[in-house]
Amino acid sequence: MEKQKKTANLKNPISKTAITETDNSRFPGPVTEDFKTADIKDPLLYICATPIGNLSDASFRLIDTLKSAGYIIAEDTRTIRKIFARYGISKNPESITGYQDYSSNAKIDHIISKIRQSGISCLVSESGMPLIQDPGYKIIRRCIKEGLKISVIPGPNAALSALVLSGLAPDNFLFAGFLPKTASKRREKLLELAYLSYTMVFYESPLRVSGLLHEMLKVFGNRQACIARELTKLYEEVRRGNLAELIDYADASNLKGEAVVVVEGYKNEPIKDFSQADIRKEYLKLSAQNIPRKDAFKIIQSRYDIDRQTLYNIAIGKT
Repeated sequence: MEKQKKTANLKNPISKTAITETDNSRFPGPVTEDFKTADIKDPLLYICATPIGNLSDASFRLIDTLKSAGYIIAEDTRTIRKIFARYGISKNPESITGYQDYSSNAKIDHIISKIRQSGISCLVSESGMPLIQDPGYKIIRRCIKEGLKISVIPGPNAALSALVLSGLAPDNFLFAGFLPKTASKRREKLLELAYLSYTMVFYESPLRVSGLLHEMLKVFGNRQACIARELTKLYEEVRRGNLAELIDYADASNLKGEAVVVVEGYKNEPIKDFSQADIRKEYLKLSAQNIPRKDAFKIIQSRYDIDRQTLYNIAIGKT
């Protein structure tokens, strides 16, 4: 513990000192003797979690692996170069390639070929864990299909950080990520999630947080929630309260930085704000699963504040 106290700013891990620290002596090489990246002979792709805001969160193992890698696949090559500069890592520009999920099949073929030739390769996103609302899934699927070895360098993740900061139940949770941008599809997704008992974690851009909260209040009711933004950075902020309180905060604030919204799960409170179209769609979905009308009505009434006669009229198309 004494060595840790000398080399890390434990009192304030998001202070200016921590962000600008440039002492690379803390990263001499492999942390343990039982595993060394230099000993790897066969092609191996590491899925590498990178800092979500504070470069001091880079792990010993991440830095060692990046140093040893012959090939880097990056969502944003500018971001990974900041990590290289911070920790004195020198790479041939030709060993770094950009990748997005919309990249062509030819690009993926090229990447797989380079992984085979490069010994150690690293997949990194702009921040956090690759594949979690970030590119990389298609590459991992190809590696598995072709028998290439893959491993992971665990580390920072905005969703999990916000969850444990929220004060909401973490034992069962659902990561919903970014919702659809169109209003109808977003509402449909919220209705799908409305009766799940899990704590839910969403990503949203600062300009759309207020709108998302308003929609959640209508569909979910006034549940407890949390907004976490600028995580691990100097101006980190975590706001907790019910959705109505957080709407007041978001409407009065000029939010900056990507936000994580955490919302408590369903607690047997029926949805009050719904349309006939919502009920009709729900009924047709249950009918398509060959659920008898009587049982379908019970399921819908367990989720929505609707009487049986109104439900019947909507189901048979009387209204």
